[in-house]
Amino acid sequence: MRKIKIIKHALVAIFLCNSYICTACSVTATIPLIESEKDQLIYDLLALSLSKTGVKVCLNQLDQVITDARKSRRVEKGTLSLKWSSASNPLEKNLRPIKIPIFKGLLGYRIFVIRKGDQNRFNNIKALEDLRKLTAGQGYFWGDTKILQTAGIPVVTAAQGRNLWSMLASHRFDYMSLAVHEPWLDLEHRAELQLEVEKTLLLVYPSALFFYVSPDNKVLYDLILSGMEIAINDGSYDRLFYQSGMIQAVVEHANLSARKVIYINNPLINRDVLPADPRYWFSLPLLNFIPAQ
Repeated sequence: MRKIKIIKHALVAIFLCNSYICTACSVTATIPLIESEKDQLIYDLLALSLSKTGVKVCLNQLDQVITDARKSRRVEKGTLSLKWSSASNPLEKNLRPIKIPIFKGLLGYRIFVIRKGDQNRFNNIKALEDLRKLTAGQGYFWGDTKILQTAGIPVVTAAQGRNLWSMLASHRFDYMSLAVHEPWLDLEHRAELQLEVEKTLLLVYPSALFFYVSPDNKVLYDLILSGMEIAINDGSYDRLFYQSGMIQAVVEHANLSARKVIYINNPLINRDVLPADPRYWFSLPLLNFIPAQ
């Protein structure tokens, strides 16, 4: 484990807050607005990690939703302290990643949403060449779209991802490929479309979600890196991650260990940015193991 490099920059203690007025802070960081359950888990993992450093840190959220491109520009300019994004996102070329996958690579584990009554069309798929006979529906701007296309999978796109659900129900394509934690709540909200999760397949490719900071912000970089490493080493990171409501929904519904796995390449990601340490990565047996408190 690397030693904490930034103790000399701050007093020993911890104070985390969401408000815009924070006192007694050694370091103050402005973060994007929390918009979803996924964002909340990212925030919780960040807060946990920073709490391990022994440094007083105040986390202030933006008060508005901004695009991913604007987040990147603001981090470059220093008006936003950090953001989280895919390791394959070209917008982050001028930013410095903390090379520990926030979600342990889980975003590269994909399951399919299909029309009810279509399960038989998927039961005999055993390899990529079989999957290529069906057409996926993807958002035009989703990074995953290029990954599927490069693998030779036919893709129909929509400029707005939310339109894909009704397009699938209208037989415009055969399935949607979503990260294992994504479909459950959306399906509940769209029960009238008669869609369901496909039961037998798991598509897997290299993927990582990183925290990004400005190359000039060495203090925050060292804080996040050191804190994440400490939390991973003492087991608290995995406990928070695997016991979160989002991941528990995967445990309850996805049945990953029983699925046939199809691996494809991710041409958008530079393998050099992915850490080799197995502690940082999810593996299928781990999802069935919920660490003790």
